[in-house]
Amino acid sequence: MGPVKGTVNCVELLGWLGADPELRFLANGAAVCRLRVATKRFTNLDTEGRREFETDWTSVEAWGKLAELCNSYLHKGSRVRVNGALRTDAWTDKASGQTRSRTLVRAENVLFLDARPGLPSEAVAEVEDVEAPVHDEDVPF
Repeated sequence: MGPVKGTVNCVELLGWLGADPELRFLANGAAVCRLRVATKRFTNLDTEGRREFETDWTSVEAWGKLAELCNSYLHKGSRVRVNGALRTDAWTDKASGQTRSRTLVRAENVLFLDARPGLPSEAVAEVEDVEAPVHDEDVPF
């Protein structure tokens, strides 16, 4: 399904991984990699006029080949730039019967910002999302 006219769901994060990537494979063989990305947010000035920051943690999921690349080349502390879209998933907890939900970023591409032995410094893990191609005529502006 392509983008809906008149809406925008774009997320861009520039930060660090707070943990090693977690790769798993679904029953159908699809690869899913979870990333925890830390970003800093300016909050205010302290009493001496210095900027104060807080850390925000964002859950990111990469799928398919992008998931496998993230798992192979990223690690805790890696700097990344993530482009993607917000997703909210809901399900019923089997144990309690309660409805649960989570919001995360579904990565469309990930730029690896750290130099790594054997990996060219300009290497980019970019995989197009084949489920939702974007065409110029679909952009509402």
